[in-house]
Amino acid sequence: MKRIFNYLLVAASLVWAASCQPAQEPAKLEISAYTLAESAEFGDNVDFTVTAAEAANVTVALIKDGKQLSSATVREAQAGVFAGAFDVPYTKNIADGEYDVMIMAMGSGSDRAEQTVKIGLSHPEFTSVAFVYGSEKIELFKSVAASPLEENKWSYTGELPAALEGYFEAKAGEKTYTFGGANIDNVEYGSTDVMELYSYEAAIPQGTISFDVVSFQVKFPLEALWVAVPETVDAAYPGTAEVDFKKGQVVAFTGLGDLWVDVDFFENNGDGTYTFRAEGGRYRLTNQSDWGSLRTERLSANGDLGKFGWDESGNITVNEAIWCCGNYNFGKPDQRAIRDGRVFSDWETYDSYCMAKIDDYKYQLTVRVYNLASYKFFCTKLDWGDIYGTQYDMTNSNLNGCTNIYANFLVGNGNFQQGTGMTDPNAIMYPEEGIVIRFTFDVTNPQAIVVLAENVTDQNLM
Repeated sequence: MKRIFNYLLVAASLVWAASCQPAQEPAKLEISAYTLAESAEFGDNVDFTVTAAEAANVTVALIKDGKQLSSATVREAQAGVFAGAFDVPYTKNIADGEYDVMIMAMGSGSDRAEQTVKIGLSHPEFTSVAFVYGSEKIELFKSVAASPLEENKWSYTGELPAALEGYFEAKAGEKTYTFGGANIDNVEYGSTDVMELYSYEAAIPQGTISFDVVSFQVKFPLEALWVAVPETVDAAYPGTAEVDFKKGQVVAFTGLGDLWVDVDFFENNGDGTYTFRAEGGRYRLTNQSDWGSLRTERLSANGDLGKFGWDESGNITVNEAIWCCGNYNFGKPDQRAIRDGRVFSDWETYDSYCMAKIDDYKYQLTVRVYNLASYKFFCTKLDWGDIYGTQYDMTNSNLNGCTNIYANFLVGNGNFQQGTGMTDPNAIMYPEEGIVIRFTFDVTNPQAIVVLAENVTDQNLM
């Protein structure tokens, strides 16, 4: 009996001792390790492993500027290690650069742990691009002398069939990429949906088709559009005509004579025809015989001159045209841009030039810049109070001092000017004939416009 009593006493002591020990805290949920590639290409699947011993599931998400582009959730683990893969999207105009990858581990309750890491993403280095139609292929070739706006363009020039429909196929190493869609405005990576490029009565002895692997822009031969140039009898009342153009359309003018055709809107094909370069839509052509040029201006759907604008949140509300106005050396198309027979005055808004919209968010203007040149940009043609912005990213635009911008009351709001000031004796001087600059505005963020400036002095501006 004494032995039993002693046993119960010991047991009770152990229970009491255990009850006096502090309660153990549950294990903390944490991400103790992960594996993830430092770089990948658009269209890839990126493998990952995440070690989180107390997690019920792990989600890995690809993020850019706060927007989730793709994600993958893994709910089963091996010894606390979650293994999976997420897709890297390949979409129109997606930009190379550094992206965020957010790793999130979730516990059985509300516990969670997060970690954000970086991954570098880029477009594949394609070795071939072809257009697949039926059982045939047309091999495209990468341009060897492409401008920065066409560095991702592949094209074929030669004989083409009377009708052409299919999809694009590209190769990079052992991987094959496809680009198809319902039509050329809805091209998608990974699709082999057949899109019709054209259907004519006869084969095309010499034509060009092209595909941009970044912008997904497709170009193909269009039947020539014949346009009669409006007649101007009195230079004070120039003749006008309204024409509907399609991007990539071949245009043949009647009555053009020696009039200069705007290089931002039309590419001279060298055979008497031109290819329309800007966004499709309705345009006004003006025969300015006193300037020796054919002016091209974008119209809105209601027939007014095109506009550009955005709301307080920075969202673009109208995206049709941007206008440039300047002094007498404005240089579009030439220094002779002074009308005969009228009193001259600088900064005439009714003479503002329309920038050509060459992509969804890109506008282009080519001008000849002389000494003392100064100009600015507007959201509308005639409204002085509607000056187009003062925030510009000029990283790629330092060409001989021609793109200094001033934004104070003394020299004007947002002027593109010469050197460090129009009266600065040390300002860089241009040759007497000036230099030709092609400006391209990327207005994806209208409150911080990215400006590319290229010296294209060999360009024909009369």
